[in-house]
Amino acid sequence: MVAAATEIERQGRTAVVRIRGDVAIPTARMLYGTLRALSRRRDVKKVVLDFGNIGRVDSAGIAVIGLMRKSLERAGKKLELDHMSERHTAALELAPPTSKPPPREEHVTYFELLGGRLLETAATVRALGRLVVDTVWQAGSVLGRRRHLPAGSVAHHTLDMGYDAVFIVGLLSFLLGMTIAFQGAVQLERFGAGVFVADMVGVSVVREFAPLMTAIVLTGRTGAAIAAELGAMRVNNEIDALTAMGVSPIRFLIVPRLAALTVVGPALTLMSAFIGIAGGVVVALGIQGTAPTTFWEHVVYRVQLSDWMQCIAKALAFSWILGITGTHLGMRAGHDAGSVGRATTRTVVVSIFLIIVVDSLFATFTAIGRHR
Repeated sequence: MVAAATEIERQGRTAVVRIRGDVAIPTARMLYGTLRALSRRRDVKKVVLDFGNIGRVDSAGIAVIGLMRKSLERAGKKLELDHMSERHTAALELAPPTSKPPPREEHVTYFELLGGRLLETAATVRALGRLVVDTVWQAGSVLGRRRHLPAGSVAHHTLDMGYDAVFIVGLLSFLLGMTIAFQGAVQLERFGAGVFVADMVGVSVVREFAPLMTAIVLTGRTGAAIAAELGAMRVNNEIDALTAMGVSPIRFLIVPRLAALTVVGPALTLMSAFIGIAGGVVVALGIQGTAPTTFWEHVVYRVQLSDWMQCIAKALAFSWILGITGTHLGMRAGHDAGSVGRATTRTVVVSIFLIIVVDSLFATFTAIGRHR
């Protein structure tokens, strides 16, 4: 083995290290000491290793070069290798690649977070607008008989959404009607106005509780199911396959579900209203001894046609809200299983929030209209 000797030549702020001999285990320490001393000098910004007269280079020499490269980079300096032969290049390529330091986390300001949220919200609103426009266009094409829905799809979704919800909606409506009648009887009897329990039950159930409770039940059952089904189709690339085959996913998947909700929502709401009134009849008969015919006469006299129209209008609005929300979030789900769960959860939360907001707007405008 030829002992390594070093010669340092200064060229401004560059130090050229010329090595003669082998760089191996016995001689690597000397090279390491020389390069380490150069890395500490403030007047040196670049170190050049001249491989022109180097003989053999083993793993120790490669390790020294790698360590000094990292050390010089941390000090803001640069290491260059000059006059390398093919065998020297091949030896250095065997070394594992140097891991880059993790990128520094940049501090994100409040305004940047706010701007990102606003941009994300704007993109969501645009996507929702396109979905609504495309849905209306496809529905108009179906009504104009220019296009057709899948055979039996509306009937299938109507049965699936409505049949399984009849029991739970009916049971909750009956219990809710009994609760309203019981609370009304207890309070109104103190003022000798127990006869108005029927009026209170009829108005509150028809105007508010029947459409609102039915919509919330449908949101938990149907809205979440729509988002989960479409999200699973997105994960399995079924929606992309429909698009590739030239089939509109909106006409094939969304329009039948919205058409079914247009029928199921008002039907369940009317059923809920009548069953809720029946629950009030049971309580009034048991506590006050009011005959069912008397109770029903008060309901018919107090609940007007406008109240029933408002009930149906709310049912339609709530059904379309949960349908559009479920389809929008389901279609925007990612390609992983977790996104399906997130879309389902967001559908329930967003739908209930929008339903309550729209219900408050109905109540506000109705109150303003009655005072005029």
